[in-house]
Amino acid sequence: MAGDWLSMTVALMMLLVTSGALDLQVPIVDMETFDVRSLVQRENEKWTLEITVSWERPDGIEPEGYMVQLKDTYADVMNDPQGIAGGDFIDDLDFGIDFADIFGSPAAAQEQTARERLENRGFVFVETESYSAVDMKFTHHYEIEVVVLNNNESAGRGVVHRFVTPDCYSSTYDLNFCGQQEVVFASKPANISLLNVSVTCVEVDEETSDDVTSEQENGEDQKTKTVAMATAWVSWIRPVQQGGDIISYVIRLEHDGSVQDGAFDPSVTEDSSRDPLVPIKYHLRQVELNQTYTLQVTPFVNKTGDFSPYGMMAQLTFHTYNLSADHCFPAAETQATPRAGTEATAGASGGAGFLAPGVWSTFCTLVIFVGHLFHLNIASWF
Repeated sequence: MAGDWLSMTVALMMLLVTSGALDLQVPIVDMETFDVRSLVQRENEKWTLEITVSWERPDGIEPEGYMVQLKDTYADVMNDPQGIAGGDFIDDLDFGIDFADIFGSPAAAQEQTARERLENRGFVFVETESYSAVDMKFTHHYEIEVVVLNNNESAGRGVVHRFVTPDCYSSTYDLNFCGQQEVVFASKPANISLLNVSVTCVEVDEETSDDVTSEQENGEDQKTKTVAMATAWVSWIRPVQQGGDIISYVIRLEHDGSVQDGAFDPSVTEDSSRDPLVPIKYHLRQVELNQTYTLQVTPFVNKTGDFSPYGMMAQLTFHTYNLSADHCFPAAETQATPRAGTEATAGASGGAGFLAPGVWSTFCTLVIFVGHLFHLNIASWF
């Protein structure tokens, strides 16, 4: 099967080259240079979205211009709410190529320039390294393909850049307007907020050695210790735009780019019958102190088809710094031990104090001195 796909790809590339639709000598746009800017405006009680996609000119070329095509990635899903129809996988593929144009008569191919062939496939011509589009849909996946046009007879390979337009409610805070806007799956959970962060004292098992492990196997109690952990309370509101009923929310906690474990649920079940404006409260337990975490909440939508039915992700970054954990370690358990080489004072059983050696020597010296003076006075009397 893999060999068949490889043969098909090679044959397709050869057809494109020989037909003049693709010139491998023409440089392509660097995918890392794409930049997408959006502009949200309110006109006549309606919100509009305009996007501008820009890129950098390839090195070593002065192109005539660029051929650009913008597509809605999930247009087929929007037209069919239950997803892409089943059937043969090959028939469902859309290569974005007009095969009738490629396999047409040689005379017809010679009469058309590279620009004309691309225009027949829905591309538009732009002279500069940017393309703007108005009346875009909020919270939608789009893809833009850019082809370098060296001259009318020569066009390079197309480069595709995918992007998502801004979330409607986060951009406008207009519930009524956004609730009427179409979406494929779901917009991101709204108003995600950190309610509180506090310190919780947790009893955990101490790290054990082999000897301690053998003692546990013999039925002896495991030693525990108290550690201070952070607890966070987070809330969010059901997504305003929904392409289907939301079943649950998938929870992911990250620290320094890696997924973190903790005493919290990996998902939260949604109830479609409840008031959508009542916040969902989530309890995040037993995360470490003095760290920065990123919480991600993604809605899972009840929608079937050849895709992953996940909506847009909401993200919240919070910190666990500057939290006092003194109540986890009472002063009675943290008293300082005596310094080496000294003796601590302690009361005797009868309550009398015990004098240190330095005090005894001072007392004896004083007695001898007084006795000496007393002896001299007696001698002077005789």
